[in-house]
Amino acid sequence: MPTLLQVDGAIADSASRTRMLTNAVAEAWIARGDEFVVVQRDLHYDQPPHLTERSQHWPAELRGGESLRASRQRVQDQLIAELLDADALVVGAPMYNYAMPSTLKAWVDLVHVPGLTSSWAGSPRPLEGRPAVIVTAQGGPLEPEVQDFVTAPLAHLFGAGFGMEVFVVGTSRTLAEMLPELGLEWAADDLRRARAEAAELGRTISAG
Repeated sequence: MPTLLQVDGAIADSASRTRMLTNAVAEAWIARGDEFVVVQRDLHYDQPPHLTERSQHWPAELRGGESLRASRQRVQDQLIAELLDADALVVGAPMYNYAMPSTLKAWVDLVHVPGLTSSWAGSPRPLEGRPAVIVTAQGGPLEPEVQDFVTAPLAHLFGAGFGMEVFVVGTSRTLAEMLPELGLEWAADDLRRARAEAAELGRTISAG
């Protein structure tokens, strides 16, 4: 069955723009047919642990004999298996204080394993060619820095590291309801545009 992995890094509330956008991708994906499924990984409700051992950065054969605690191995193995089993990926990556959420960075650190998910010494990249959709949002007007601080690192990881086909959908001025000078109407129109763009990707990205 064509499987979309939906990873949400935002705080879980109804105002989250990135959750609206990841949901738009997921809903359009499911609408493609009964065989299309979504696996959800909510990093707010089920927060991944940060790296605590150097050996977590490597597969077993590259650890030089270092062992990894079984409990940590289980969590990391589960996250990696979800990613490798997915035909497509959508990641909700809001900008919090000029960075991606720490829970999303912890997930990245656990799933990026050279020789397993990315290439090491010429080894194959199992995710090569699969689509990865990054959705992002920021509270104020669009700033070029959001790309540097949030989407560019993820796009580099998914594209250059994993060999995936990367798409980015973003919206801004999410604080317009609190700061009307940002433009309530502009913000609403931009969110509608982003939702339509996200849904179109859910309908059209490769299903493997």
